[in-house]
Amino acid sequence: MTVKQTKWITVLVIILVSLLGCIRDVDLNIKNKNQEYVLNCILNTSQDTITARLTQTRNIISEETFEAVKDTEITLLENDKNVGQFTSSDSSAYFLVYKPKPGAKYRMEAKIGNDNIWGETTVPKEVEASIEKLASSMEGYQLTFKDNRNDDNFYWISATGYERLRDTNRKDTIAFYMQKNIAPLIMSNFEYADDFNRYTSENTIYNFEYDYYIRFSDNQLPDDTVKVKFRPMVGSSPELFFLSTDYNLDKYMKSSLLMERMDLYAEDMPVIYSPQPVYSNIHGGTGIFGSYVCVSKKF
Repeated sequence: MTVKQTKWITVLVIILVSLLGCIRDVDLNIKNKNQEYVLNCILNTSQDTITARLTQTRNIISEETFEAVKDTEITLLENDKNVGQFTSSDSSAYFLVYKPKPGAKYRMEAKIGNDNIWGETTVPKEVEASIEKLASSMEGYQLTFKDNRNDDNFYWISATGYERLRDTNRKDTIAFYMQKNIAPLIMSNFEYADDFNRYTSENTIYNFEYDYYIRFSDNQLPDDTVKVKFRPMVGSSPELFFLSTDYNLDKYMKSSLLMERMDLYAEDMPVIYSPQPVYSNIHGGTGIFGSYVCVSKKF
């Protein structure tokens, strides 16, 4: 062993001894931590009933479900005008029969005693778009839409379909049932898509694969009229979706997918990492109040 190696070993031993001397037991008083209010609501211009959910966070060591907050006054304002108050159900959901308008600004307020929980969103404008099936099943489909350059837009492509699954509850006979799922994988060569959930594909037609969604914004699109060819890996009776989301929902969806990928990395790699926080635009609590317009088509 050289003198240089001996010095390095000595330094490492000193560092380890110093670190061990700093270790001590810490009593985390998690049970007494204050609970936060969680308000979740997504406005969809194609639906005439708005659903909001209000719960409270729970301790990480607790085995209880999220506690629903009932008998609360939740109000919706459209362009600063009160358009209705939500009614509660037996669950944690609140309902308001009202159809959001594209381009309008909304504010949701929940009053609980002296606490005021609120969030705001501006619904994107309608998008002129169409989805067509391509001649080759290996290619899949083509989305064609016209981008509105006057606004900042955030776009998401996804699909759902039915998967044939074995009914494990039937022991006496072999039975199957159909379950609707989101497409776990979408293939495309679209060069302007976000790469945060992208992998290199071995497919001969498409070079990239995306988890669940293809996401892109319009800040780098070369033309007003955009065409995207893609193939979702989905089951029977597929339904394809093209979403234009507001800023808040876009940030929430992307941060949620990034956090999921962090969890997968943690299972595969023995490293310490910093979890990706999920975006929230709720004041006085946490959660999401977002909006989107959607073009969909069944095949």
